[in-house]
Amino acid sequence: QLEGCKLCLHVTDKSVRAFAEHCPELQFVGFMGCSVTSQGVIHLTRLRNLTSLDLRHISELNNETVMEVVRKCRSLSSLNLCLNWSINDRCVEIIAKEGRSLKELYLVSCKITDYALIAIGQYSSSIETVDAGWCKDITDQGATQIAQNSKSLRYLGLMRCDKVNEETVERLVLQYPHIVFSTVMQDCKRTLERAYQMGWSPNTSTGS
Repeated sequence: QLEGCKLCLHVTDKSVRAFAEHCPELQFVGFMGCSVTSQGVIHLTRLRNLTSLDLRHISELNNETVMEVVRKCRSLSSLNLCLNWSINDRCVEIIAKEGRSLKELYLVSCKITDYALIAIGQYSSSIETVDAGWCKDITDQGATQIAQNSKSLRYLGLMRCDKVNEETVERLVLQYPHIVFSTVMQDCKRTLERAYQMGWSPNTSTGS
């Protein structure tokens, strides 16, 4: 029995249906960049043991299909929807409500706003990792409310969310030390801190 599946660009909707019918015990499935559509993805609802699903950059992926997969695949713990501009706030709200086992949710470059982050904080008691990088409509409000309301959040990716002020992130870092906030500035600070811990000194010069 297959447990994992990394599918290539030649996979079609028909192929996905065959996998779902004949390999019902699949746990890890990835379609990144494949030429499949929602008509193929919907067959994944047969995979009741599915724990990790990568749907990055699927050209024809609709919200209803994603919501149905989350409803039916109750063991799903990691869901990657990055680079799917069709994914919106309503979809994320249903994911937060229905994904009872979900721990990781990747939403880089999706069509979401503060409402999506607020919904995660309000409805999910399991999600630990949220990456909303490059989501241009995320603001201070969304970042603040998910941090305030989520009991499970441990990582929030805000890379190039340009409407989130760095001053707000600095405040959140102090208020919620159990959450890692990822921005250009925060990542640089952590890298510099690790360098200091390893003995690096700014006075040390490697040049002549």
